[in-house]
Amino acid sequence: MLAANFLANFIAIFIVLRGFLRIAEKWPDQMLTNPIIVWTNMIFTPATFIFVWVMTLYYERPIRTYLNDRFRNRKVSDDLENKARQRLLNEPFILIALDLSMWVLSAVVWATLCWVTGSGSNWIQRALYMSLSTGFITVTLAFFLLEHVLERRLVPFFFPEGGLSAVPKTIRIRISTRLVALLFACNLIPLLSILQIFHRIVGNNQDSSVALNLFSSVLLASSFVFILAGICLTLLVNRSLTLPFGEIIKTLQEVKKGNFKEKIQVTRNDEIGYTGDVINEMSHGLEEREVIKDTFGKYVDKEVGVEILSGKIPFDGEKKDVTILFADLRDFTRLTESIEPKEMVYILNNYFAEMTEAVQQHSGTILRYVGDEIYAVFGAPFSLNHHQSHAVEAALEMNRRLVFVNKELKKQNYGPLKHGIGIHSGSVIAAIIGGRDRLSYDMVGDTVNLASRIQNLTKKFSIDILISGTTKAGLNTGHSLIKLTKTKVKGRKEPVEIYRFT
Repeated sequence: MLAANFLANFIAIFIVLRGFLRIAEKWPDQMLTNPIIVWTNMIFTPATFIFVWVMTLYYERPIRTYLNDRFRNRKVSDDLENKARQRLLNEPFILIALDLSMWVLSAVVWATLCWVTGSGSNWIQRALYMSLSTGFITVTLAFFLLEHVLERRLVPFFFPEGGLSAVPKTIRIRISTRLVALLFACNLIPLLSILQIFHRIVGNNQDSSVALNLFSSVLLASSFVFILAGICLTLLVNRSLTLPFGEIIKTLQEVKKGNFKEKIQVTRNDEIGYTGDVINEMSHGLEEREVIKDTFGKYVDKEVGVEILSGKIPFDGEKKDVTILFADLRDFTRLTESIEPKEMVYILNNYFAEMTEAVQQHSGTILRYVGDEIYAVFGAPFSLNHHQSHAVEAALEMNRRLVFVNKELKKQNYGPLKHGIGIHSGSVIAAIIGGRDRLSYDMVGDTVNLASRIQNLTKKFSIDILISGTTKAGLNTGHSLIKLTKTKVKGRKEPVEIYRFT
């Protein structure tokens, strides 16, 4: 930042003192040899630069302390970090204020010296004009140079995650401010300078031809200098606007493709920087949403999770025609007492994995696992034609997969598993049910209760799969079924019609 500020002052001095102004009019010898002016020039000019340099170092002390601590891997306090960030973002304005104050002071000092030495009003005006012109050019150049250094060199280190807009007590450089500064630098300063030169040349030369020739040479030199400076400043401003917009567009294109890890490098605290922060927060939110969907899908059926997150499942419930399936492992309590917990979890997870695939293969939805029991539905949350047949085919597939599971268990010296499956069809209320802090997608109604009761009857009849008469009536494929004796179940006065497979 010090180097950029020094460069801005150097360029401004070169433009004003060594450029077109010197062509317009030279200082008289009596002023250049005056001891007061000579000594003042020798002391005042270095003193102003030293003062700016010392004040800059003093202002940057928290920033340098922060950098030293980071470089030496020391713990950085929150207070120091916040203070360093605040000062870093405000530093361009502090340096500009120092530059302008020094050049205003220079205008006062040199104008006073011209008055004290009796140089006349012409030279007093010139001293004021030269110092103030240099100050304005310095401030304008410093504005863009310091901003460029800040954005490209320092901000990425201090703000790797962005968030510049959230830092309190900082001055924000808005886009409109940049455009006004560019207008001032490329139009107003050159125009005022050329008008001032014209006025001075005409006032100091009675011969119009001499004045015209002198003004032509000055105009040519000054136009070249200002055009070159304008091109450089325009390139800087163009770069400071197009680069972040290009990065924003690139990130949005990645988000459109579903890649939410692409982030915008936010290096400013204006409208563009705020937009970058918002887009990064949006990407982070979308990434979290995907994680939630993936994680949610591990606890409930993925399709249910997607429907809940999208708001398609009404919270106040809906009536659905479905088939409910309950599957329960036999002698689960005995198994838990005979083997280690880790082994039991391993066996149970392998069983659940195969049974879940069987249910999902036939368009079923796993609502939850209760101990060693599987609770599934066919026909919700999505309506399903012939859901009875889907449920029956899933049950048969579960039996086939159980054979595979037992073969694998046998290889590891574990005993075989047995299960019972009960299926019943009918109307239910499908809804998101639970307390304030815990909700689940569930089915409510007598259909669920009866399906559970039929599953319990598999123990009584020692049969793997039992289906209700209602489910049988809805089958659209031929299955060889045997009707069992009507059986009473808990909670119902009338006996239940059930069937088994041959």
